[in-house]
Amino acid sequence: MISAPSVETTLFGGNTACIQIIHGDTLILVDTGFGASQFGEKLMKRILKNKESLNVHIFYTHFHWDHIQGLPFFHPIYFPSSTLHIYSPESPDTMMDNLDVLFDGSYSPFSGISKMPSKINFNRLEGSLCLDSLTVDYIPVNHGDADVSGHQTYAYKFTCHSPDGSSESVAIVTDHEAVASPANDRIVQFAKGCDLLVHDGQFTDAEYKRKHTWGHSSMRQALHNALRIAPGRTLLTHHDPAHTDQMLLKQFHKLKAERKFNPLEFEFAREDYVYEVKDTGDVPDFVPVKKVG
Repeated sequence: MISAPSVETTLFGGNTACIQIIHGDTLILVDTGFGASQFGEKLMKRILKNKESLNVHIFYTHFHWDHIQGLPFFHPIYFPSSTLHIYSPESPDTMMDNLDVLFDGSYSPFSGISKMPSKINFNRLEGSLCLDSLTVDYIPVNHGDADVSGHQTYAYKFTCHSPDGSSESVAIVTDHEAVASPANDRIVQFAKGCDLLVHDGQFTDAEYKRKHTWGHSSMRQALHNALRIAPGRTLLTHHDPAHTDQMLLKQFHKLKAERKFNPLEFEFAREDYVYEVKDTGDVPDFVPVKKVG
């Protein structure tokens, strides 16, 4: 994946993967593709004007280039008042090695991630994590034959527990190839009944025929998984950089017209939009609650 913003991708976006989880005042990101640069820019008022000391929690699905390349452009990393808490089921050494290459002088004028002004903590996930009133769970996905490093790629589920005993959850399943397999069955059970499912849907059917084993789902595969998971809402993500807004809109309307997908409330994820995890009735479905920032 490459970053490919242009006038033809203003609706669905051309930046690489970065998803913010909004949970009270807790700052949470899943991956730091080039979308992290825009998010970091929006935090500058809190750092410079409000003089806040920010704690940012970053969960990595894996360390392929398109999921990490925005970290050197994430502005809070340049301020001693910021603390970045980095999480992965991989070891701290693996996290460090994979991210340090961005700061080692080969691609930037730095001498290592440990030399950046902010405080950076590497945290290995081992079982469920409790973060404020959130529970964070993870599970390996099928990233095809793309990763020859021996390291896994992971899906995450964030569950908010309310005092009244109710809960809301969002499952983020990116870089997953949803072919019939035990791994896919486990993903379905992991995300079952979540309020919001964010699922990889990079390819059209025709593209997938040429690119199976690349570690990404077709749009139709993603929706078939959604039918089994039965989420409240579904967002397809990880759009191919060659797909324009018009092309994606055409695919969206084509899939919407298929009767088998009528039980689903689904949309293609848009850049810089905020979606509610659970419908409160305050806004229409998939109308942005507000622009980020």
